Amino acid sequence: MNKTGYADLHLHTTHSDGAETPEKVVSMAKRAGLSIVSITDHDTCSGLGFASQAARELGMELIPGIEISTCHHGKSVHILGYMIDINSEPLKKIVSRNKAGRFERMERIVSRLNKSGYTIDFDDLVEYAGSSTLGRAVLAKYLVLTGYFTNMDEVFEKCLGDGKPAFEPVPSLSPEEAIELVAASGGVSSLAHPACSEIYRDIESFAEAGLDGIEVFSPRHCPELERKFRQLSNNFDLLITGGSDFHGGSMGGGQIGSTRLHGSLVDRLRERTFATITQGG
Repeated sequence: MNKTGYADLHLHTTHSDGAETPEKVVSMAKRAGLSIVSITDHDTCSGLGFASQAARELGMELIPGIEISTCHHGKSVHILGYMIDINSEPLKKIVSRNKAGRFERMERIVSRLNKSGYTIDFDDLVEYAGSSTLGRAVLAKYLVLTGYFTNMDEVFEKCLGDGKPAFEPVPSLSPEEAIELVAASGGVSSLAHPACSEIYRDIESFAEAGLDGIEVFSPRHCPELERKFRQLSNNFDLLITGGSDFHGGSMGGGQIGSTRLHGSLVDRLRERTFATITQGG
């Protein structure tokens, strides 16, 4: 167990909507003074092998992770999964369902935008996305590059943000289903950036469904919100997680290591995982 190091448990790479490769992200984390990282790409684990090799070479610990897109009462809710078995059938189910859901969702978003006067070739967008997750961030960057907007914030404010004219939730998992599948893959789950859409108001129902943790530390949270989420973690016996939500470039989030978690809190994740495996076996 590592009770002296620091961790960033919310990092994105080019395998979803980040600007840097898994290897570069791990290297940047090392330079930032971190000893533990988790790559939590959206709805994919394809970058974890590359990150794992880089972490071994640099003497760091990589915690296998994922950020799962779900929909709750018409709002986007993201569930983080940690200590997951990337070869498990439940995890493959998550990736497969959400990949198909994202593709169908993007077709509808592009159709809406085209009807609103934009000219977007869907095949060109898919080619542009490459190995990245086909999500709103990639579309926003594409719209900036094609000259329709000056920056990504403007795209979300006018078109793609929750409740905006072109918004479409990912039509796949509910938070409860994601929580169940993370547990079935041997991992622990945490509610990502709970301040978004004030989704923390439903934390009790998520806890009843088996949610393991809540992301207390996030660049989106002021000290007052951190105190609120710490209290919620106490009220519902939830683990505390945290990270920078790094994307790099103009993709948003904080800088790697700007929001970090003490190693002792990472140990609690390990203990919860061990307890789950013991109870299940």
